[in-house]
Amino acid sequence: MIRIELTDGDLGHTRLALSPLWELIASLFLLHKPAPPAEHAAWIARTRAALHGVDLGPLDPSIPLARFVPDFIAPIPNDPLPNVADEIERVRATDPAVVRAQVADCWPKGPPVPWDAFAARPREMLDRLAEALHAYWQAALADDWVRLRGVLEGDVLGRARALALSGPAAVLEELHPEVRWRPPLIELHKESELDLRLEGRSLVLVPLVFASGVLIAAEEHDRAIGIGYQARGTAVLAEPQAAGDGQGLELLLGHGRGAVLRALARPATTTELARRLSYAPSTVSAHLDVLSRAGLLDRHRVRRSVFYGLNDTGASLVALLADVPEALSA
Repeated sequence: MIRIELTDGDLGHTRLALSPLWELIASLFLLHKPAPPAEHAAWIARTRAALHGVDLGPLDPSIPLARFVPDFIAPIPNDPLPNVADEIERVRATDPAVVRAQVADCWPKGPPVPWDAFAARPREMLDRLAEALHAYWQAALADDWVRLRGVLEGDVLGRARALALSGPAAVLEELHPEVRWRPPLIELHKESELDLRLEGRSLVLVPLVFASGVLIAAEEHDRAIGIGYQARGTAVLAEPQAAGDGQGLELLLGHGRGAVLRALARPATTTELARRLSYAPSTVSAHLDVLSRAGLLDRHRVRRSVFYGLNDTGASLVALLADVPEALSA
């Protein structure tokens, strides 16, 4: 059991963030699982084929992956929407003293391969790790990231609304089955025994598609504790099923507005919808305006971006007309 003690003041430091790099590491754990979840079977098969012949250095799939890895391999995100290149450069820039300390903390009796090389030659191995992370991302996740990000943004928007309306405790109470909020403690059901205190640090909640369990990172130098949890809607990578033959939304709303409404099963910005549907941004904006005035959508601002998603009325309309493929509506 891992216990994190939060004071009332600590709760106010809770924030949500996406992390392509955390998703990358979660997917690596998934590839090493002897019995991965069935919904990821198609992705695993594609990824293993895509990785054939790719030089992954210290991430080589033939090297067994431990149940835990040093935190420097995936730093806690500083921003709510970082990009993967910046996150990987943070890994490359890790202080060698931090590398050695974290490797020693993970394996007090001596690190296994390849982590023994990180302790002996941290600078060289950080460069090799950064290149391996880039190679893995391009082979395994780059093509799927738009769909993955749509699911993660939807999860963040829903929990951000709960955070604003009901406070951090409401979010922690329903974060994940392996997480229990027993004030003043967050309890994570893990094999390790560990007691942590925030002590002024931020608590960063990171949704993940590939995490069937819960990931945790505690970084003194970054003044944060991170919890990675499985996002809602993780059936996004299931093999898509054919949409219903009915054209109810198109008949009711017209082809353009019907397509936009169905696409908003995953919240998105105007630009993202335009890219998804191959429409002009001005066309998407006009459809969004009509659908919003009809009371079918919610709008949420995340920094400079405005995300649109179905509200209860819009979701009910789409569900009644059975126009959303099951793989997108899970």
